[in-house]
Amino acid sequence: MIQRIQTIYLLVAAICSVVCLSLPLGRYVDDGLLTAKLYNLCIMQMGGAEHVFSFVAVPLFVILLLVVVISLYTIFMYRNRKLQMRLCSFSSLLVIGWYIVYAVLAKLWGGSIDVTSLSFAPSVGAALPAVALIFNLMARRAINADEQLVRAADRIR
Repeated sequence: MIQRIQTIYLLVAAICSVVCLSLPLGRYVDDGLLTAKLYNLCIMQMGGAEHVFSFVAVPLFVILLLVVVISLYTIFMYRNRKLQMRLCSFSSLLVIGWYIVYAVLAKLWGGSIDVTSLSFAPSVGAALPAVALIFNLMARRAINADEQLVRAADRIR
């Protein structure tokens, strides 16, 4: 059962999450001048020739890493479809939580720079968890279809 379509969906969700871990999620701009970049693990401030790291964004990294681990673990739980569906739902909730933390960090970040005067511009990397969310929901639907098929076959016996 590991060669089912939900395996592909979960693998794509995990790949999207891993790619998002390494891409910048947005940048803070002040009058057209780049002030800071938001990553999953840190907020990197541009201060002249040096870069100052702020580890306020660590929850973004942890949540997305959990999504990767749960998606990969769910692939190998093919014998227990109910648990697979629950794990897909939990992973989807984690992605929604990631977006909540992302919005808070983007708008209300209280680091060492004053972001109230800055504008935040999201980047393409911030859309990848949404793609992972869609693939998690598609995997859950495919797992549910398999479960219904097995139940129908059991009723026929």
